[in-house]
Amino acid sequence: MKMETSSSSSSFPITSKDLPCDIIEEILLQLPVKSLLRFKCVSKSWLNLISDHKFIKSHLHHSTKQHPHHDDDDGDRISNAHLMLSSTTLIHSLHLQLPNTRTKQEEEAPAAAAATDAVVLESMVEYPVASTVRRPAVKDIKIVGSCNGLLCLVLDSQHMIIYNPSTRHVQEVPSPEETVVGRDYFYGFGYDCHNDDCKIVRATSSSRDGNFVTQLDIFTLKTNSWRTKTKTLPFYFMSSVVGTLLNGALHWAVRRGINISPSDGDDHDPRPFGIVSFDLTEETYKEVPLPCDGDKHFSFYGLGVLGGCLSMLHSPHGSDYQVWVMKEYGVKASWSVFTTIPQKMEDSKEYMGLMSLLCVLKNGEILMMLHNHKKVVIYNPGQRKFRTIFNGEIRSSQVALYLETLVSTKIYAPSSSPCILAT
Repeated sequence: MKMETSSSSSSFPITSKDLPCDIIEEILLQLPVKSLLRFKCVSKSWLNLISDHKFIKSHLHHSTKQHPHHDDDDGDRISNAHLMLSSTTLIHSLHLQLPNTRTKQEEEAPAAAAATDAVVLESMVEYPVASTVRRPAVKDIKIVGSCNGLLCLVLDSQHMIIYNPSTRHVQEVPSPEETVVGRDYFYGFGYDCHNDDCKIVRATSSSRDGNFVTQLDIFTLKTNSWRTKTKTLPFYFMSSVVGTLLNGALHWAVRRGINISPSDGDDHDPRPFGIVSFDLTEETYKEVPLPCDGDKHFSFYGLGVLGGCLSMLHSPHGSDYQVWVMKEYGVKASWSVFTTIPQKMEDSKEYMGLMSLLCVLKNGEILMMLHNHKKVVIYNPGQRKFRTIFNGEIRSSQVALYLETLVSTKIYAPSSSPCILAT
């Protein structure tokens, strides 16, 4: 690396050899992943530095602080995002530059705001996962989750891989001891910060003697193996959805079994539906309290994270969708309606259908995926209007926000199976 510094009388070159190592490292930590991958070719010392596990973790920490890919609750909302969408044999990455601020002039001049908002889809990249794992017959890809720049994918409902789209590194996950073809499995993927480990959780539900029973299988990267939790859970997973990651726990919507009784405490909720959280460190579960006491008809779907809070969608019969958020995690009284969403898009007779709420922008707008319409849209609650930022022929029921990182599975499990570099 060479820099030129000039004056009126002379100029002299400054090379990377003239800079202290800690200054070079600090500069490199500010750079995006694509640049760092190219700069591995600069010298052997740079290759060693950029490949070092400590540097990779420092870069991850810096990227998370500077460009959080999940929105948070301190007002520093995301300004760009990578959306990962799954189809049959491809993973599609949509790089969105999100308009997270509005000037007073833009608010007063809609035409100026529209011009600013028009350029939001910067690029679209396709990743041929099937050829990456040498499985050309792959017919279905499910996104289980996104964590620290790693995607967990299920191929044809049987095989699992952990994939970094930025570096193209892939690690195949060994199959659990028991996998029944045709059975519904429910998944989650997240980071256990206490043990510095990534975990996959697989659940399957059945009915025995009138009770719902759920078995959990847990895969940890550090051991590169599966364990089955001997304690079964009296819940039935309602639909084929993946766990929502928040506060170090995975969350699912479930149906309660009849062996949940009032003896479980004064806070027992008699309603048939509920939310279960699974702590990735303690590997224990608990129920998350629901709003609307006494309303046995209160139903919900679409668990997510908005503004750093657990969120859900509630659809009262014949009324707008209600977006509920739990402002203080675990506190029942903190549930409140964040906004409402019309059942139909403006100038359309079609219902919204299945949707995923992805994040809240700094101006209060919501980034959403409308699965039935194959659209990524931004919804303005004040104007109750949508604007489409991507409309494609991607058949996807799974979507994840993704952060570009250098992280590989070797960071957490140096002795695990070797990673494959995709071509």
